[in-house]
Amino acid sequence: MVSASSLLLPSSMRDLASCIGDGAVRVACASPASTLTSSSGGGSGNSGSASTLSVTVSYRATLLNSGAPSPPLLLRLTWAHSQVGPTLSFSPSAAAPSVLLRRRRGTRSVSLAGSGGGGDAETEAESPLLTLFWDLTAARYDPGASPEPLYGYYLVAVTGAEVVLAVGDQAAEFVKTKFEGQISKARCLTVARRERVVVADPAAMHTARVRFAEDGPEHEVSVGCTTSSGAGGGEELWVSVDGKRAVQARRLRWNFRGNQTVFVDGAPVDVMWDLYGWWFRDPPGCAVVMLRARSALESRLWLEEEGAAPGFSLVVQAFKAPP
Repeated sequence: MVSASSLLLPSSMRDLASCIGDGAVRVACASPASTLTSSSGGGSGNSGSASTLSVTVSYRATLLNSGAPSPPLLLRLTWAHSQVGPTLSFSPSAAAPSVLLRRRRGTRSVSLAGSGGGGDAETEAESPLLTLFWDLTAARYDPGASPEPLYGYYLVAVTGAEVVLAVGDQAAEFVKTKFEGQISKARCLTVARRERVVVADPAAMHTARVRFAEDGPEHEVSVGCTTSSGAGGGEELWVSVDGKRAVQARRLRWNFRGNQTVFVDGAPVDVMWDLYGWWFRDPPGCAVVMLRARSALESRLWLEEEGAAPGFSLVVQAFKAPP
């Protein structure tokens, strides 16, 4: 099993989810709209977009060739900005530290031991190896935006003659050429995505493209904050899905923590926010917004074990200045 903390959720969000009762959930309709919200704000009235510091994506891979049942692998990729340009790091397990892939193209073997290098050396030596193949030499990025490439790259992870991770538009062609079709593929799902952003403009918003279900369509999720012109004034937090406003929270200095449930593709998606660090910490902390898909049978916003709550999660952490 993989604990909730391994999904990269700040402890405040886990505490928030655990203390919100089922009766606090409000349901709103967020059916996909035909028009998308642009990064310039469009109908939301925002003047700019947030600057993305890093993007961490977690994948759960279930091995198909293992002789005995084995727990799924939780693999992580982190794309980040640095002084020398975009960087890529890989983590082979929930407990292991990230490995920085310094070269633009290469091959590297890492241990799948869950100790992360701090455990028994003999156990580490006997643990299975995972081999990485990557090529970022032709990767293309959105200038001034996310450090995650748009296209022109691949990263492939193989263990036990099985592909457990294949990321990038060139990954399928690499696997076909490298292994000549003589290798099986594990069942791999994207289970979490965390985007850390700096919001220099208070009216800026952040947009991410995600899939809440394995075979579901891609959706554009936008998160923003604006000043209310209505009665009472104050700041407002809003979340839109495919250009349609799904969540709107007012008077944030009082409602700095909360939740709502929206429906995307007919399935519930819990939206939780925690702005305490943004408003009340000195120096300022971060604002956290999480969207988490769940099945209609789940009655709680948060389940401690990922195996019991396998829905996809999007976490946006917004900072007023780079941490």
